[in-house]
Amino acid sequence: MTVVMKRRDSSKPHILHNEKEYDAAVAEMDALVDRHPPVSSPEHDRLELLSVLVEAYDEEHRAMGATATPQAVVEFLLEQQGMTRANLASVLGGRSRVSEFFAGKRPLSLSQIKKLRRLLNVPADLLLDDSVA
Repeated sequence: MTVVMKRRDSSKPHILHNEKEYDAAVAEMDALVDRHPPVSSPEHDRLELLSVLVEAYDEEHRAMGATATPQAVVEFLLEQQGMTRANLASVLGGRSRVSEFFAGKRPLSLSQIKKLRRLLNVPADLLLDDSVA
């Protein structure tokens, strides 16, 4: 018995089923973002669709928000935005506060959460430490 595998046409929208499809979608998104497609253009619509598909795959297979600590979230976002912990000194109130936060010795204050939310464009609930309440 011969099994024939149909190859998925990546030009047609479909749910991302595996890492290979996910990686291809992310690569296409990156290429589209670099071209800065005009709003309402077919390329922009494709970018939006790919964003939805990638986000859905991330939520199902990479549930970071449910288990990640605020420190892990901030570290990840810093890396993604080409920033370092030193960039947080003015936001968190100095280098020692940054160190204390990443060492888990000090939770974020409400004003620090608000500042980080604006700086890193992150939902505030990802910065709340559920173990401190």
